[in-house]
Amino acid sequence: MASKYHQERIPISSAIPSTKLTLSSLPSRPTPSGSSGRLENLYTNHFTCQFAKNLPLYQYDVAIEAMGTKSGEWYEVKGRSRCALIMQSLISAGAFNPQVIVWYDEQKCLYSTSILSTPQLITNHDGQERLNIKSLANQWSTNDIYDYINGQGKEYPYDAVRILETLLKKSLQDQVKVVSNTCYFTNETPRKLPGGFEERYGFIQALNLGSGRLTLNIQTKLTPFYPDIPLLDFIHLQIGGKRIPNEHECKKLNRILKDCLVVTKQSNWKQAYEIDQLSDQRPCDIKIESGESLIEYYKNAKNITLTQTNYPCVQVYIPNEYVRPCHLPLELCRIKPWQVYDKMLSKVQVSQQPQKYIPKPNERYDNIMNTIRKCNYNSPANILCRDVGFQIEDNEMLKLNGRTLTQPQIQTGQNSTAKVQIGRIPLDGHLFTPKPISALAIAYFGNNAQQDSGLMDEFGMQNYHIDVKHQRHTVRATNDQITGYFRTMSEKKCQFVVCVMSANNEDELKQLKADIKDCGTIQYGIMTQCAALSKIAANRPLKNYCENLIRKINFKNAGINTKVNLNVALKDKKSTKDSYMFFGGDVIHPTNVTRQHPSIAAVVGSGDSLCSTTAVRVCKQYPKEGKCSIETILGLSEMVEQLLHYNQQANKVLPNKIVFYRDGVDDGQFGKIIAYEIPAIRQAFNLVYGEQTKHPQLTFLVVKKRHNTRFFTYNEESQQTKNMSIGTIIDTSIVHPYQNNFYLNSHNAFQGVNHPSLYHVLLDEIGFTADELQLLTYHLCFTDPRSSASEAIPSVVHHADIAALKARDLFYDDERSSATSVGGRSQPLRNPTLNDVSYEILDVHENLKNRPIFG
Repeated sequence: MASKYHQERIPISSAIPSTKLTLSSLPSRPTPSGSSGRLENLYTNHFTCQFAKNLPLYQYDVAIEAMGTKSGEWYEVKGRSRCALIMQSLISAGAFNPQVIVWYDEQKCLYSTSILSTPQLITNHDGQERLNIKSLANQWSTNDIYDYINGQGKEYPYDAVRILETLLKKSLQDQVKVVSNTCYFTNETPRKLPGGFEERYGFIQALNLGSGRLTLNIQTKLTPFYPDIPLLDFIHLQIGGKRIPNEHECKKLNRILKDCLVVTKQSNWKQAYEIDQLSDQRPCDIKIESGESLIEYYKNAKNITLTQTNYPCVQVYIPNEYVRPCHLPLELCRIKPWQVYDKMLSKVQVSQQPQKYIPKPNERYDNIMNTIRKCNYNSPANILCRDVGFQIEDNEMLKLNGRTLTQPQIQTGQNSTAKVQIGRIPLDGHLFTPKPISALAIAYFGNNAQQDSGLMDEFGMQNYHIDVKHQRHTVRATNDQITGYFRTMSEKKCQFVVCVMSANNEDELKQLKADIKDCGTIQYGIMTQCAALSKIAANRPLKNYCENLIRKINFKNAGINTKVNLNVALKDKKSTKDSYMFFGGDVIHPTNVTRQHPSIAAVVGSGDSLCSTTAVRVCKQYPKEGKCSIETILGLSEMVEQLLHYNQQANKVLPNKIVFYRDGVDDGQFGKIIAYEIPAIRQAFNLVYGEQTKHPQLTFLVVKKRHNTRFFTYNEESQQTKNMSIGTIIDTSIVHPYQNNFYLNSHNAFQGVNHPSLYHVLLDEIGFTADELQLLTYHLCFTDPRSSASEAIPSVVHHADIAALKARDLFYDDERSSATSVGGRSQPLRNPTLNDVSYEILDVHENLKNRPIFG
C-alpha cells in the first residue's frame, strides 16, 4: 500500500558555484590557423539554418493548475505529460489570439515572440484546468545568437539557444515523442529485443554556433526501452518462464528494475512509483496500520482480489519522496511507457542480446538525411518555424575541408621503428625497454583445475617470447584461499602474478577478479595481470592475445614498450632545457552523488617528456550528507602535487612545461574548471615550486567525446560514402567562431562511423601554434603502452578514464552499497556549497604507488 506521506521536492543542485564566461575568459584561435596536412573534402551532419533577425524571445513564469475534486481548490499539476496535454488543449481551444504564437517547455516556462499580459489566468472550457501566467521572467533576441557567431557577443547566448531548440522540438510534437532530449517518431514500431526490451530509432537535434554560421546538428541513435507491459510479464520474460524468481534471479531483476517507474491498477494507471528492489515478503506477510494483510486490504478497500500471492512484493517509493518505502503486489503494476533502459549491460546480458547492428557510414548518412527530410522543418504547415522565420538547407549536409596530419615515428627498440599503418602499431617481437621480472608466478584461480589443465598447459611461457623463470600454482577460488596465496607470495618476495581465472558465470568471474585485485593491489602490494580462461580458449592462435598481454605486463612492471617521437610536433616549443609533463584527468559519477555513492576522480601524470611511462592518483568525492552534484575534481591539487614529485623522481628535475587534458566536461562547465581546477593546479605549483616565477607554463585542454558531430567522405568515382581518414583535423566552419577548439579523428573505426574527439583550449601559457598543438594532441594518441593501435584521445586522459572505472570496482561495490536502507534514500541538499563536500585519496599498497596499477 502506498504511503500518504508527502514532502517538499528539493531539486538536486551542484556544490560548485557557477561562473560566467566572457569572450576574454578563453584563449582566442591562434593566427594563423592550422595549415599543415593533406586536404580532405568532408560532409558533416550539420545543416545551415537561420532564424528571423532581431526577433524578440519572451520567457514567462507559468504554472498548469487543476481543480481538486475533493478540496475544490486549485493545485499545481506536476507531471510533464499531463502539463503538456493541458497546454495543448488550451492552445487548440483558442486560448490565445491567432496572431500570438506560444510554445511550452512542459515545466514552468512559456515562450512567445509576443508580449502577454501578466498576471493572467486562462481557464479551459469545463473550468477544471487553467494556465496561470505569473510574470515575464526575461527576454532575449535572435540577435544575441547572430552577434555571438559574428564576434560581437560577450557571452554565449545559452538562453536564446535553449528557447529556440525547445521551439524546434515542439514544432514536431505531432510527429515525435521527446524522451531525455531525444526525439522518436511515434509512427515507427519499436524492434523487440530478448528479455522483453524494445529498441527505438531516434534522433538528437541541437543548434551549433560556428564561425559566422548557424547550423542544426542532427544525429540518429538506437535506444533500448523498457516495454509498456505488465511488470509480472516482464519478469517472466527476463527469467524465461512463468514462475516465481529464485534468489539469483531476484538479484538480476533488482539490477535491471532499479529506478524503473511503474503505474498501478488501483490508481487507474496514473500514479507512478519508483522501483527500489524486489522484497523478500509476499502480500500475505505485509501488514498495514489497520492490521490487515495486503491481500485483505486490496479486497476490502479496493475490491481487488489478488491471485499471484506467492510472488514477492516490489518495494517502491513515490518519486522524490524517499522517506518511507511502500510495497506493491507485482500483479497490480505495469511498466510506465517511454522509459529508456540506460543501465550498463553486463557481459552475460550482452551475450544474450542479438549482435547490435552498427550502421555503415553510407547507411548512417542515409538515415540522417531521411530524418531531416521527414522532419520537414520548411513545410508551410510548421507554424512555429514559420513564426520565427526558421529556414534550413535540408537538401544536403554541410560541406567543409579537413586536413590529414602525419602519423608519428615510433620506436619499438633501440634500433627498430614500428611500421605504423592506419593507426596500427605492431611490436614485431620488440619492446623498447623490457623490464626483467625476477620473481614471476602464473596462477590458476578456479575450482576445475583438472578440467582446465589442457588450456593451462598451452598457456605456457613459450607463448610470451620472454626468457624468464616462473612458478606455476593452482588456487581454489575462495576468498580465504586467495588471501592465503597472496600472503605466501608476499613472503616469498614475488613481484608479479599472472592470474588465469576460471568461473562458471560472469558474476563469479567479477567477484573472483575483485578478490584478486583487493589482495594484490591493496593488501600485499603484488602487481597482477588477470586473464579469463574463456578468452584464452577463444583466442586461437594465442600470438595476438599474448602480444597484448606482454604489452600490459611490461607496462605494469615499469618497462617501456614504445617511444613516440613528440619532437616533430613540439618543434620550436621544446629546447634542450625544457622538460615536458602530460596530465589527464576524469571523473565518473553515479546518478546521484552521496557518501555511499561517491564520484571517482582520477588524474594520470607522465614520467617523462615522451609520455612513455605514467602514474595515477584516484580519489572519491562526496557530500558529507545528503546528495548533490560535484562536477570538478576536489582533490586535484593534492593529486597533481604527488604526481609532480613522481615525475621529478624519475627525471631528477621538475617539468617546466605542462599540458593537461581534462575529460568529462560539458560546455556549460568551462567556467567552473577555470574558477576551481586551474587554481587548484596552481596551488600544487606553489607547494612544489615555491614562488610564482619558478612555476611551469601550463596549457589546459578539455576533451569532449560526448557530442553528436560526425564526418563522411564521398568518392565521386566509386560513389561510396566512407569514414574520414585517420589523423584528420577540422578547425573551420562548425567550430567556435573565435575560441580555440578543433575536432580530431585520431583512430580508425573498424566498424560504424568514426567518432572524433572535440578539444577546447581553456588556457595556453606555452603559446602553441594551431599546427603544433593539433599535431601534439594527435601524436599523444599513439602513446598508450597497452594498445596496439592509436586511440580516440591522448593516452594520459584515456588512462584516467580507465583508472576511474577500475578504482570504482576496486574500492567501491556499487551493487552492495546501492541497496536502500530501511530509513530511506538520501535527500538532496538545499543550496549545497563547497563546505558541504569532501574527498579522500584512495591509496593502494606502498609498493605499487607509482606503478600503473589500473592499466
